[in-house]
Amino acid sequence: MATASARALPAMAIFLMVALSSSHMASSLRPGAGGLGVCRASGYLPGRSGNCEKSNDPDCCEDGKEYPQYRCSPPVTASTKAVLTLNSFEKGKDGGGPSECDNAYHSDAEKVVALSTGWFSNMARCGHQIKISANGNSVYAKVVDECDSVHGCDDEHNFEPPCDNNIVDASPAVWDALGLDQSLGMVDITWSEDDAEKVVALSTGWFSNMARCGHQIKISANGNSVYAKVVDECDSVHGCDDEHNFEPPCDNNIVDASPAVWDALGLDQSVGMVDITWSEE
Repeated sequence: MATASARALPAMAIFLMVALSSSHMASSLRPGAGGLGVCRASGYLPGRSGNCEKSNDPDCCEDGKEYPQYRCSPPVTASTKAVLTLNSFEKGKDGGGPSECDNAYHSDAEKVVALSTGWFSNMARCGHQIKISANGNSVYAKVVDECDSVHGCDDEHNFEPPCDNNIVDASPAVWDALGLDQSLGMVDITWSEDDAEKVVALSTGWFSNMARCGHQIKISANGNSVYAKVVDECDSVHGCDDEHNFEPPCDNNIVDASPAVWDALGLDQSVGMVDITWSEE
């Protein structure tokens, strides 16, 4: 019974793992996992040319050319390396249709971005403010859209190919705030997001088919306790594919926690895995 198992949990020795990605994908960081950080192409899209709006000098699709497709992105860290590209989110410009997060268009004066499919994480980062750093400057921008790494070469995507898996596609206002020359079109950057939220992912059995979504659980270790919100599953069944970053399934006793949880418990994040107990009300 659920009540009995919940009461037994505090007596069980389980592992807390640190997840640096605030999307809280359960397999984002797993110590000792083979192939960590590898994101391979999942297929190739045949190119088809069309009416490609060229206001920001986009890379337009060519007939017959094959373009790689990615359903994953490199792991998110405290300072994730990426490529900044230029995009207009205004109606009729090279951004294509309205932004996926809010079904709206955005002025070039707004600091907004689209993220590659893996980082966009099925809309999990919609509305998040991310910090973008380049050229000795930093700026915060709002995630409003997906830079589609799977689909492209059609009217919806301005007849542009799928994005690479490491793209932050930014409005002109972001480029201006960073003091970057828009004519470059592409610049190496790093980005990060607010890790202050105390959230966790639970192994499949404890996640219980989303039954614990939104629950506050009490985590105890190192003589301290903290409450954290359950927001995701640490998948104990599936893995070793592009959706799970080619990492193995989680063990059956994992609480995969944001850095804020580790900090609140006074734990060293570099350890990566510690014994804890947890309970729920």
